[in-house]
Amino acid sequence: RTTISVKVPPVSTATVFIGRVGLLRLWRWGANYNGAGAVLAKRGTRFGFGRGAAQSSILRCPSDSARERAVSSPPEPLISVLLPTYNERENVAALAPAILDVLWDAPSEVIVIDDASPDGTADAVREMAVADPRVRLVERPSKGGLAGAVFAGAEQARGRFVAVMDADRSHDPEELPAMLARAADGYDVVIGSRYVKGSAFMGQPLARRLISRLLNAAARTLFALPANDVLTGYAVCRRELLAEPLTRHSAPGFKWLLEALATRRGLSVYEWPIVFHDRQAGFSKAGAREALRLVALCVKLAAWRRRRRRD
Repeated sequence: RTTISVKVPPVSTATVFIGRVGLLRLWRWGANYNGAGAVLAKRGTRFGFGRGAAQSSILRCPSDSARERAVSSPPEPLISVLLPTYNERENVAALAPAILDVLWDAPSEVIVIDDASPDGTADAVREMAVADPRVRLVERPSKGGLAGAVFAGAEQARGRFVAVMDADRSHDPEELPAMLARAADGYDVVIGSRYVKGSAFMGQPLARRLISRLLNAAARTLFALPANDVLTGYAVCRRELLAEPLTRHSAPGFKWLLEALATRRGLSVYEWPIVFHDRQAGFSKAGAREALRLVALCVKLAAWRRRRRRD
């Protein structure tokens, strides 16, 4: 049986680190975002970084010279952000710069793993990489599973931590500084959760939300996982958890996080509430086939866990 410990770190450590990696942006986004300001304002009160904290000298905006240094001589990254793509040219062109902007004060890189997109996604990433060496491209010869792309990207990552996001902009990069702060406090996995207090959905149909909740409940029950959202595609974790997975059964599908939580014992997990948006451009790849792949993954993981218990 897999057990996951959940603990709360000291507020002071997390608050200082979040400040260093861009809390001021997080607060301003929360204060101005249409429909979600109250959510992030509540978080600021909860963790002790309200408007008074935002005025602290540690929460400074980047100067032009700081940006230029980050682009011209990028240091070894602390965090590698993985973006699996297939026909996401328009989205990734907006998302990659936004990620680097919000992580301006944390050494970072964006790795786009493209599955031979016919819309020219790889060409767009190459152009960005010429202008900014913090953007990197990993090409795969054909369309495969998102989880397989995540594993391939993690193997190429140089950061101590990796973040995984959907390239369709359903995951907001403004959440990354706070999630990175929790990982730096010692958590093995920081989940961008859709099902904890403070989370919200923007533009998602009710039927899709209900199906997601039912699938989450089934997976959590099957593998006795205490986390509320084990099927999300947004998380920050230690690089080796994805670069050296115990199994790769999820590779043809989407659910790399479920596999990581189900196969590793004793992971410390933190769930950070996110606002989940409907995709900004393009078409969803989720459907009945992916639901069947989730069922097949659960069967394989359950069999793997039984074998491990016997051994």
